[in-house]
Amino acid sequence: MEAGVNAGVVPGILRPEKDLSRWVPIYSSVITAVGIVIVLYAFTALPANRLGLILFASMAAIAELSSVDLFTSSRYSSVSVSGIITIASILVFGQVAGVLAHLASGIMTAVTMTILRRQQHNGGSVSWLQRSGFNVGMYVIAAFIAGQVYVLAGGTAGSVARMASIPPLTALVTAFFLANLTILIGVITLQTGRSPVEIWKQDFQWSVPVNIIGGIIGGGVLALAYQMFAILGLVVFFLPVLSTGYSFRLYVANMKDYVNKLEEVNHSLDEANLGLLETLGAVIDAYDVYTYGHSTQVAVYAEALAEKMNLSREKRAIVVKAALVHDVGKIGIMDSIIGKQGALTDEEFNIVKRHPIIGAEIVGRMKGLQELVPLVRHHHERWDGRGYPDGLAGEGIPLGARILGVADSLDALCSDRPYRARRSFEEVKDEITRCSGTHFDPDVVTAFLALVQEKPRDFFKNSAATVDRAVLMAGMGNVNSGARLLKKSMVPGLERE
Repeated sequence: MEAGVNAGVVPGILRPEKDLSRWVPIYSSVITAVGIVIVLYAFTALPANRLGLILFASMAAIAELSSVDLFTSSRYSSVSVSGIITIASILVFGQVAGVLAHLASGIMTAVTMTILRRQQHNGGSVSWLQRSGFNVGMYVIAAFIAGQVYVLAGGTAGSVARMASIPPLTALVTAFFLANLTILIGVITLQTGRSPVEIWKQDFQWSVPVNIIGGIIGGGVLALAYQMFAILGLVVFFLPVLSTGYSFRLYVANMKDYVNKLEEVNHSLDEANLGLLETLGAVIDAYDVYTYGHSTQVAVYAEALAEKMNLSREKRAIVVKAALVHDVGKIGIMDSIIGKQGALTDEEFNIVKRHPIIGAEIVGRMKGLQELVPLVRHHHERWDGRGYPDGLAGEGIPLGARILGVADSLDALCSDRPYRARRSFEEVKDEITRCSGTHFDPDVVTAFLALVQEKPRDFFKNSAATVDRAVLMAGMGNVNSGARLLKKSMVPGLERE
């Protein structure tokens, strides 16, 4: 078994965290060049039993045809016995034999993937030569490193039957899979911008123990069978494994259609849920005209901050969803308080401070949205512990809530409110910077300042300006005389910017 992948089929994500794709051709070329050097060296150090090595290499190539993708959610892992054959060839013939066996399986992978891509009319942006060179190079490098580790650990060719060979075998298999994964995670990182840790946890963590244990047992048994029974031992071992793999491949192929349809349905449900949250956010904003568009704009800022802080795609999605409903609790606050011009009394402010609690209770009753509850409840907490409702401080506040706190304040400062006009952008930036370490997490403020340098000025919007234009066009009065206390539904022609 091995973690097998082809560089040409690594998909991107909706929004890469970093644009590193320009390094992919260089990285691929280096892996290919190193692989070529290793192959040339291996041909100068062929074992005496060349017929046996050819047999193993042929088996590895055939075995690659029976590899099986296990999970569509982990697109980079597959089960194949070609890795086991490579391990066994090192045990039987010596340290460079695995290079030639895995070279054969790598070439077979390149050929089969090319045929599949042509059948699917999916040429891709990566050339056949570059893709094939990388795959073969990766296979060859992993096998070469494994062979060197086996020798350094005290292993010798043809000694698999001794108990003393178990530690070198374990070291060989571990090095083989880790070398393969390291090269593979490297190219996925460059292609997608995802962090190596995220790739490891999402796509490979589950498979490594299985692969290592399977490699130790399978490689050791295959080498022992060949040493004891020669070709007959290979047949006895190889045919049942190959036939089982082929049967499993057919089963997975049939199941994959059902899984793909289920994933499509889940994706549609996710989109529907996001649309529902956007609608709910619009309902909240409509509760008071001056906050029209506020939730959507907070979501825009929150997503940009989360991305700048290198949160994973999944965590960014949670932050965005929470931003859309962070003020849902205002539904439980009286109109006269929500839209009041001028300062609130202490009693009124204490009522307003209940809206995160009310919002968390509302969201908590929505099935599948429980992960949003901490962000909704704590988006008014302060870094110094003087916020509300629970007085959390520092890293005791969920990171998503700390991001929402800055995003929420940013939109409020950039927009007009009944009790004050909008501030200049320099004043907004200075105010958020001043509150770093007191109101706001310094790391989130650092991310905000980075956005200021990167984003055009019109990224930071006055969400109340849309209301002003609609009120004036409707001839409903002067916006400076309390018009923003109107409900959104009372202002005809009000559209989002």
